[in-house]
Amino acid sequence: MTSMEIIVIGNEVLAGRVQDTNSNYICNQVTALGIEVTRITTIPDDLKTIVTILKEAIKRKPDFIITTGGLGSTYDDMTLKAISNAVNQPLEINQNLLEDLEKKFEYIHQLGRAKHKKMTQERKKLAYIPRGSQIYLNPVGLAPATLVKIKETKIISLPGFPQEVKALFEKHLAPLLKKIVKNQYSEECIMTEGLIESDLSLLIDQVREKHPQVWIKSQPYRDVRIRTEIFLTARGEEAHKFVQTAKKELEKKITKSKGKIIKETQNH
Repeated sequence: MTSMEIIVIGNEVLAGRVQDTNSNYICNQVTALGIEVTRITTIPDDLKTIVTILKEAIKRKPDFIITTGGLGSTYDDMTLKAISNAVNQPLEINQNLLEDLEKKFEYIHQLGRAKHKKMTQERKKLAYIPRGSQIYLNPVGLAPATLVKIKETKIISLPGFPQEVKALFEKHLAPLLKKIVKNQYSEECIMTEGLIESDLSLLIDQVREKHPQVWIKSQPYRDVRIRTEIFLTARGEEAHKFVQTAKKELEKKITKSKGKIIKETQNH
C-alpha cells in the first residue's frame, strides 16, 4: 500500500487566521489515486519543530511526505532549510529556478506590482533547494514544488497558497503519482432514508465482517428525513469487485429492514 503523510506548516493556521484547505484537497486527490493518507500534522513556523516532525515522519517510512507552507522569501519561511537538515543535504542555488524567478520578478515589475526587478537576497532565497532535489516550476506563483528522496521516502514541498497547491498538483504531481502508484482504489456511496445510524450499524457490521477488505463508514444527516450517507472503499487488487459486492449486499439488507435507498446519490 502506498502511504503518505501531510505536514501543514504555518503559525497563521494554528492561530485560526487561515483555514487549512490544502490538506483536504491533497487527501481528496491522492486518495482517488490509490494512496492512503496515514497522518496530517499541523505545526508552527519553527525550525526545530519542523526538523523534529520531519525526522519522526521519515522514521515511519511513508512512501511520500508532503509539506505545505513556508516556501516564501521572509524570515519565517524555513521549510526547505528544515528539509535540508532532516535529509542531511546542504541548500544550494538552482540555476534553472533562479532564471525562472528572474523572469517572474521582471514581469511583476512591468505590471507595476513591485518597485524594482532586482534579485535581492530575499528573492534569491527562493532559488535555494536541498542538494539532489527535483524542482517543478510554479505555473501561477513563485515558489516551485521540490522533491527530495531519503531512503524509500519522497518528500515533496508545496507552497501554502491553495491556488498554487492546486496548480502544481494538477500540472506536475498528479502525472508523477499516477506513474508511481499502482494501487487500485474504489469508492461507492449509498444514500439511505428511514433508518437511524444505530440501526444501520448492525447491518454494516454484518457486511463488514463478511467483506473485511472493504471499509464502510456511515455519515448521518441532521435533518427530519433521517438520511444517512454510507461510503464503501477498498484498495488493492480487485478493489472494485469487493466494493460492488459489499454494496449490493448492504443495499439488500437496508431494503429488507424497511430502509429506503435514494438512487440519485452520486457515486464517488
